[in-house]
Amino acid sequence: MSRIQLMLQSSFTALMLTCAACGGEDDADGGTVVLPPASPAPSPSPSPSPTPAPTPAGFVGAVYAGTDHVGNNSGFDEPENFVVAYGRDVAGMLRLIDHYPTGGIGSGGVPEMDRARRLNPLMSEDSLLAVDDRYLLVVNAGSNTVTSFRINADFTLSRIDVEDTGGTLPISLAYRAGTVYVANADEDGAFTAPSDQSGNITALRLDTATGELTRLDDFSLNLRGRPADLEVSPDGAFLIASSLNASSPRLPQPTAAELTSFRIQADGTLESNPAGTGQSTAINNVADRNLPNALGIEVYAAGGRQFVIAAEARTVSSTGTPAATFATVQTGSISTWEMSADGALIPRSQDVLLGPSKSSGPLQAGYLAYSPHYSSFWVAATSGAVIAGYGLNADGTIARGEIVAAGAAVDPASPTPLAGADGFGDLALSPDGRWLYQIVALRGRIDVYEVDTLVATNIARRYQVEPSILASDSLQGLVAVDRRQP
Repeated sequence: MSRIQLMLQSSFTALMLTCAACGGEDDADGGTVVLPPASPAPSPSPSPSPTPAPTPAGFVGAVYAGTDHVGNNSGFDEPENFVVAYGRDVAGMLRLIDHYPTGGIGSGGVPEMDRARRLNPLMSEDSLLAVDDRYLLVVNAGSNTVTSFRINADFTLSRIDVEDTGGTLPISLAYRAGTVYVANADEDGAFTAPSDQSGNITALRLDTATGELTRLDDFSLNLRGRPADLEVSPDGAFLIASSLNASSPRLPQPTAAELTSFRIQADGTLESNPAGTGQSTAINNVADRNLPNALGIEVYAAGGRQFVIAAEARTVSSTGTPAATFATVQTGSISTWEMSADGALIPRSQDVLLGPSKSSGPLQAGYLAYSPHYSSFWVAATSGAVIAGYGLNADGTIARGEIVAAGAAVDPASPTPLAGADGFGDLALSPDGRWLYQIVALRGRIDVYEVDTLVATNIARRYQVEPSILASDSLQGLVAVDRRQP
């Protein structure tokens, strides 16, 4: 086993306490509980975008899944990391197109990797990124590179380039105007435990005519925590980074900021000083509420205003101590902020629980998908194996919410708590707003949900894309695209 593999396997072990199921007695403290209406009344909603005409292959779109593959494992003989491509028909169903090696290696999928690592190998969101439905970008965490593919008219992929990120353990990507931003989980390559691990942001240039990548050698921004996701603000002026451990007292420069915004300069690099920070729960709070581990984030604009949503695991005590047992992990949550013109983050809804109380509800809120068609979003709780749907008010506060899909959760009372679990992973919404896709990591499966056009937070599972080459790998990253218009 290589040094990088050992480093990765060890560095995520402590954070895998987030992969637990709910437990404990009901109580009403900690955060805000949003209860669904007794019988939600349908409300008028804008229609989704019209479905484009099928391609010659019969597909109107595609879904791409990352595997974080590191080599021959579980019987699948592929020496490189790879992406699996599925064509999407007018009914939302997926059909396998092919798999495409990236020219790099991932971090997981090896036989000796424990099942917890398979549940969420990179602890990140946006490890795959589509640019204008023309190019697909993929991180290779084990080789510290990013791969660019061309998305062809029939949704097959053609590999174009592989470029070094200038950092160690690339895990998340964002894009703006020819610049690709890369979140690297470990800034110096030396192993440190997650509670004192800090990463950095580096950048690449993407040639939009050719798809080739070039590293910006003179840019690297060190962070005061371990990043998990990157997003560019809707106006293109700021980059927002989420953090898994920003409040840890073991960091050399701890800062209470699960979210940090940085102004994007004219040359695409970032100002070194944060423009704004956000933290939904204060360290040493009197409610004894665990601190947020912000994993996935989404940004959106509405009514001339900009907002940020964060999915929050709660695996760190109110004093910053990582959870040692399942009993000390608390119910996951979501929080929202408004972003001002200068990049400041203004709290709106904070610490909205996925369950009835801080000790009774699904754990590890991790992945988000926002629908601009209905001003709603969904959050997946990885170990709790639920998807919850929420509406949004005009001021960015959360209007309503309920669990809309559930699977097999982790059982903390079992000696093998993950043995029967599904492991809910990345979410991706089709650009037309009709279909929600989800990686079911421990089953090697993608589930297909249809979005209710009357009560847009509701979804109904229509298909399961059964295990194939996905079953042998630690899945991470999901992207849905439509056929681009001429």
